[in-house]
Amino acid sequence: MADTMHELVKATKAVFLVQLQGLEERDKRDKAEVVLARAGYTAAEIAKLLNRGQAAVAKSIERARKAS
Repeated sequence: MADTMHELVKATKAVFLVQLQGLEERDKRDKAEVVLARAGYTAAEIAKLLNRGQAAVAKSIERARKAS
């Protein structure tokens, strides 16, 4: 079970990094928020994960959506 979980974590990290690299330059500032939002996380969940304010995260996501 531990090996399977370790492999899952490694695969998730790889996917996250590929997504980060694929973002356009205008999204670089908010890249983590954008990737996590695209993965289905809510602004509240992202804020908690990144230790940021929920309003700031929501604004970052909004800006990225408007820019695309």
